[in-house]
Amino acid sequence: MTAPGPNNSSNKLLECPVYLCLLICLLALVFVFYTFQKSGIFSSKSLFAQTPSVPLSKINGGILIFSKTNGFRHHSIEPAIAALTKECANKGWEVCATEDAGYIDSTHLRHFKVVVFVSTTGEILNHQQKIAFEKYIENGGGYAGIHSASDTEHHWQWYGNLLGTLFRDHTFLPHMPEAELITENIAHPINQGLPKKWRKVDEWYNFQQNIRGKPGFQVLLSLNENSYNSIWRKMNGDHPISWTHQMPHGRMFYTALGHNAQTFSDPNAMQHIIGGIRWAGQLP
Repeated sequence: MTAPGPNNSSNKLLECPVYLCLLICLLALVFVFYTFQKSGIFSSKSLFAQTPSVPLSKINGGILIFSKTNGFRHHSIEPAIAALTKECANKGWEVCATEDAGYIDSTHLRHFKVVVFVSTTGEILNHQQKIAFEKYIENGGGYAGIHSASDTEHHWQWYGNLLGTLFRDHTFLPHMPEAELITENIAHPINQGLPKKWRKVDEWYNFQQNIRGKPGFQVLLSLNENSYNSIWRKMNGDHPISWTHQMPHGRMFYTALGHNAQTFSDPNAMQHIIGGIRWAGQLP
C-alpha cells in the first residue's frame, strides 16, 4: 500500500477554503432571494386598488394612470402615482389610477385623452387589449411612458414602433449615479422652463437603438455620458433619454427618468413629466 504523499494532504487543505467560499456564496444568494421576495420587488401584485375609485361616467377627457407589472416592480410606483395624481388634479385634470388591464378596451379608453404607463414591466396586455390600445392611439389618443415603460411588451412590435426603441440595460456599479442632463430644443412645450443643463441621480437606461433621426421622433433630453461612470457600455456618446413621437393622429411621450421615488419630488423632473403628459394628451 502506498503512503499518501505530501501533495495529497496539501490538496485537501486547499479544497476546504473552496468549499467554504461556495457555501458562503450559496447562503448569500439565498439571503438576497429571500430579501427580494419579502420586499415584493419581483412581485406583480398591485399595492393599489385594482379598479379606479372615480366613476367613469364622471370622466371625459381625463388621464388614465396604468401601472401593471409582470416582472420587476419599482418601489417608486406608489410615490409616482401619488405625485402625478396631485399635480394633475391641481391643473384641473381628471385622473384614474389602476393596474387592471381590463381598462384597456374601447369602452374605457374613450373617456381618456392620455394613458400614462408608470414603470410597467413585462407582458401586461392580452391580444384584445393590444388591439384596443393600438386603435386608441391611431385614432388620436395620447401615450406617456415613464421609466420601465420601455421594458414592457418586448415582443409586441407595434409597441416597440410606438416608442421607437426599447430598454437594453442600465447603469451598474454604480447603480444610480448622478449624471448631467442636457435639455434639447428649449422651445418645445415640454421643455419650456427647464435649465439647459441639470443634474439628477437615477438609474440610467441604455436602449436597443438610438432614436435620434428616426422619422417623427424628437429628442427632448440627453445624457452627458462623460458625467457618470458605469461598467456597462453606454450609447456611444449620443444618449437620448427622453423623446416624443408625433404620429398622424396620436402622440407619444417617453422619459427614462423615474427609477427612484425622489424623481417625483424633483421640480425639474416633475415639470418635465407633467409637460410630457400635457403634450401627449393635448391637455389645456
